[in-house]
Amino acid sequence: MVKQSFVILLAVLSLQLFAQDVESFDKYLKSETRVVVQAQKFIEAGEFDKAELLTSQALKRYADNDMIYALQGEALYLAKKFGPAEARFMQALNLNPLNTVAKKYIEEIRTTSELSESVLSQEWKSVARDKIGDFIVLVIGIWLGTTLNSIGAKVARWRFRSHSKKLFLANDFDDFADLLEIQLSSNELKPLRESMAFMLRHKTLEESIAILEEYVNRPDHLETFVRMLKSDAKRMAEES
Repeated sequence: MVKQSFVILLAVLSLQLFAQDVESFDKYLKSETRVVVQAQKFIEAGEFDKAELLTSQALKRYADNDMIYALQGEALYLAKKFGPAEARFMQALNLNPLNTVAKKYIEEIRTTSELSESVLSQEWKSVARDKIGDFIVLVIGIWLGTTLNSIGAKVARWRFRSHSKKLFLANDFDDFADLLEIQLSSNELKPLRESMAFMLRHKTLEESIAILEEYVNRPDHLETFVRMLKSDAKRMAEES
């Protein structure tokens, strides 16, 4: 009887913790950008369960976001849940054949042969039986994604920069700062430099630093941004 009561208590506590986690995710679920940034942070911290839970909640709102599918796949893969992970990567590629995260892990899964029969193999069999046309479209999409990856990456960066500038001009500094952190985490230094210069063309150095101090989440990111702003401001002053 004592053992049974203990099991029930553990179950209740687990449900309470789950409910707390879901509630705490509300602030991240306000935008797709926040979901992507926070999921990346959970993964970097090794908190794969939280990343999976956050992305699961997010996909109820943003079902067409290939990056959220890819990040959920990454969390599952790193938690050694290879079957569900591959399924998420395939969903990401169906939405966007140029998704680099999904492509990287799909290739890794194929190379290491972690799965006895992967979801991709099942797709081949199913398509071969019933959906030859869809299969051809999928193959063409993957081929185009591989051969045009460079062009696709340039277009994606252009759209990213354009969206970033629109957020800044609309005074949506919270989401703008989130995009800066994504650029830094992805080591996209050239677009990040462009964002810094864009800020300085519309705000003073002091105003730009104040914005970042208010909206940037991570102290190490803030330190990097401030250093870049000061460097760019000095360079721009010398050029003028």
